[in-house]
Amino acid sequence: MKLTSLEIENFRNFEKVIVSLTNQNVIFGMNDVGKTNFMFALRFLLDKEVRKNGFKASDYYKNNTEVSIKITLGVDLSDRTHNDDSKHIISKVGGARSSDELNKFYFQIEGVYDKSEDVGIPKIYWGNKLEELIEINQNGIFSSLDNLFKVVYVDPTIDLEKTFSKNRNRLFNQAKLDDSDISISNEIKELATTLNNKISSMSVIQTFQSTITDEYKKLKNERISIEMKSELSINGYFNNLIPYIKRDNDENIYPTSGDGRKKILAYSLLNHLIQLQEGNKIIIYLIEEPENSLHRSMQIALSKQLFSSKVYNYFFLSTHSSELLYEMDNASLIRVYSHSGTTCESYIYRVDNEYKNVKKELNRSLAIALFADKVLLVEGPSEKVLFEKVLEEVHPTYELNGGFILDVSGIKFKPYVKVLRGLNIAVIVKTDNDLKSKRNQPTKFDLIGIQRCLNLLEGNKDNEVSLEAVEINYFRENKQGKKVYKPSEKDQMIKEKKLELYREYETQINLLKDNDIYLSKIDLEHDLYDVIGQKMETVLGSEPIKYLQDHKLINMIELTNQLSKKDCLSVIKHPLFEALRKLVSDEIEIG
Repeated sequence: MKLTSLEIENFRNFEKVIVSLTNQNVIFGMNDVGKTNFMFALRFLLDKEVRKNGFKASDYYKNNTEVSIKITLGVDLSDRTHNDDSKHIISKVGGARSSDELNKFYFQIEGVYDKSEDVGIPKIYWGNKLEELIEINQNGIFSSLDNLFKVVYVDPTIDLEKTFSKNRNRLFNQAKLDDSDISISNEIKELATTLNNKISSMSVIQTFQSTITDEYKKLKNERISIEMKSELSINGYFNNLIPYIKRDNDENIYPTSGDGRKKILAYSLLNHLIQLQEGNKIIIYLIEEPENSLHRSMQIALSKQLFSSKVYNYFFLSTHSSELLYEMDNASLIRVYSHSGTTCESYIYRVDNEYKNVKKELNRSLAIALFADKVLLVEGPSEKVLFEKVLEEVHPTYELNGGFILDVSGIKFKPYVKVLRGLNIAVIVKTDNDLKSKRNQPTKFDLIGIQRCLNLLEGNKDNEVSLEAVEINYFRENKQGKKVYKPSEKDQMIKEKKLELYREYETQINLLKDNDIYLSKIDLEHDLYDVIGQKMETVLGSEPIKYLQDHKLINMIELTNQLSKKDCLSVIKHPLFEALRKLVSDEIEIG
């Protein structure tokens, strides 16, 4: 079984949203935009304990009870020949599957408001034709849907003591004691009786029992006495068990303290309980902001468990933590955001094969950008250092306003652009006008900078745009007739060719700008020299461009440490740095 879609209509702050799903789904967005309501939609559909009270008027979008609430979950059963969950669904739904569209199936809850009862009555439907769903009979709060699914809701404040206490009988089921355990249990009961007899024989206990009995009889004249007993013999020894910490090579035990440790242990208990689950219900986890109280390292560990463990076959995770996304792959990213109204965008995120070996590194960079509204993609850390310095001087609160600068560590912009655009996050690209010599043809150069940008245009697929290579014949014949070249002459000719190409492709470059993709005339260092060349010479010496390019990051830090606010304003207002201005375009006035 594969989760494929969720449609929410007229529910709380959602007028109508449709998102694509996978079996692992990540929900993110700013505070108070509706992530919890998104989770609640699923709980209304799949959890009878939430469903049993019906829909309140406040559950309807803008309290419009004239329009019914509809929450529809779509699944794919194309793996039905070998997947147990798909087989389970098919066995339970019977005739609700018609002969066509066998791969699709839908589960739906509808809430039609009954004004006389002041409640929205939940009706449940299923079927493989969305327009012809069949209503499921309900027996009280129970329906056949509840034979299929079990929702495990994990709230941000998951409590170890409550989780352990609530499930103690399941964890230590006395009906499953073997003969050896029964023998030990009987010994414990005898020891408990002996313990109580010993306690009762203590003079301090006898004095207290006599005193408290007399005080009780003054208030109510009954023929009783008060006796003190250890609960070990009354409630059983299992009911007194609580978890402690025992360190390796240490015989002492320690309380299970610390919010982080308690939370991790509570998750461990839940995982164990799910594996003990009797029957074959399909377990769907709804996990809200688990990062609360967890150290960064624990969040990363939890990420690995969520995205790799077989326990979490199906889950919805809401989070503000980028660390929880380090291990994600084949996940649906669901962005909840609000402009004039709340909406959602989803993107099925799969790590491309070329990034499998560096998945965590890719995800680490991408995950932080997911929480922004507008992202500027740059090639490397030197660009990031420069741009952060400029914004620190002219608009230091840009991140609070949803802006973010992401270093893609090279020129592989494509995976970031695809994901961010898919989630309707504004993407700005700044990159160099690179040329690359062909193998075995040193004077033939591919226009990889312009090509890279054109391939980032929406609608263009990789390799769809193919630009002809250019010739740069930098060789000269020496007196012996041998072809040689001077590196400085070669570099100068390449620079001149880049400027020539920048003019030649003016139409395409303007189209790129219209799509927030900005190509340097030559590269970042030359762009910067065009704006603050004199300052660069003062700080870095007579050849500042070469100095910057020799050790880009270290030398860029040296330069930025000396930039004034006036320098930074000159940079952000210059046409060559329109990309940076776009990141804060509503905040910077060009004078």
